[in-house]
Amino acid sequence: MKCQWIGEGEGCTHTALAGSSYCQEHYSKVYQTGTAVRRKKDARRAAAVWDIESAMNEAVQELIDEGYDFADERWEAEVEEA
Repeated sequence: MKCQWIGEGEGCTHTALAGSSYCQEHYSKVYQTGTAVRRKKDARRAAAVWDIESAMNEAVQELIDEGYDFADERWEAEVEEA
């Protein structure tokens, strides 16, 4: 499929990216990839992931401090097939 870009008076003749209507060059223009708005969103998402990771690390450390041995196989789960 051809890129659907029609801006600036001329259509684009490049092949569109898979799952998109635009080529690589015009995809970034249409969806404003690399803009500050996108970077802020990515920073917020990364901060949320770090918060979750930090909470998990704290929980693991608390279990280790209480003597839990992660190498010991304590959970025997049987999976029933449907």
